Amino acid sequence: MKRSVVAFAVALAVLAPPAHAAMTGWTEVQGGAVRLIASGPLKDGHYEAGLEFMLEPGWHTYWRYPGEAGIPPLIDTSASANLKSMEVLFPVPERYDDGFSESIVYHNGIVLPLRIQPETVDQPMTLSLDVFFGICNEICVPGDASLTLDLVPDDQTDSLAQTLIARDLDAVPDVGPSEDLQIKTVTLSATGDALDIEVQAPEGTSPDLFAAAPEGSYIGLPKPTGQSSQGPVWRLPLKGMKTTETDTDLRLVLSADGRAIEQLFAIDPAWLK
Repeated sequence: MKRSVVAFAVALAVLAPPAHAAMTGWTEVQGGAVRLIASGPLKDGHYEAGLEFMLEPGWHTYWRYPGEAGIPPLIDTSASANLKSMEVLFPVPERYDDGFSESIVYHNGIVLPLRIQPETVDQPMTLSLDVFFGICNEICVPGDASLTLDLVPDDQTDSLAQTLIARDLDAVPDVGPSEDLQIKTVTLSATGDALDIEVQAPEGTSPDLFAAAPEGSYIGLPKPTGQSSQGPVWRLPLKGMKTTETDTDLRLVLSADGRAIEQLFAIDPAWLK
């Protein structure tokens, strides 16, 4: 997903918060900046917000699972008020190989859409996020920011924030398979130390596959190994895969030709041996 270098320069030209409450000011970090944005009023019981990263040329930050190296975004909402839940959505990332390791990243700029549900819907709420994330170029550095917005049910719509959130919300994978884009099978390899993943993708496309395991896992990236009667086959090493008491699913994201789907697969205890 391309982002203009000019947009970065313009965005950072004014670091003071805007007059309205739909955006915080930018918090600068080495290699980029981050801010919190919101589209405006309560809609269908939730607010639409976004964590926007603007990155200098050559720099990248990480997906929900970073791959073989990196720090994913860690978000603490404990300082918020009247917050019931927050769901972080992740647009389709990119595969990045620096010659030493492969990572799952975003370049240039990205908005992570946030679905915010207040505890009491007819009352104002304060969304306060402490964010910690990795940002890399030739070096990797940690970034952090404390960002706060007040959200009210009858607030006016902010068209810029709404456009930015909608742009990258459109790149969030659909949940579940589609007719021509899906993960067909996930099976233990003959060697017992990897998963063979068969996928179906539209003819003439170049699909890519990303994997995220439960917190505490340190798995690699799936790599293409050939074709089956179903379609392309990928292999995912099992080394480093774990489960937690609350999460026992392997999350797979398949992208092709500007589309993407996400499917969850229960982790078989045999995979962890």
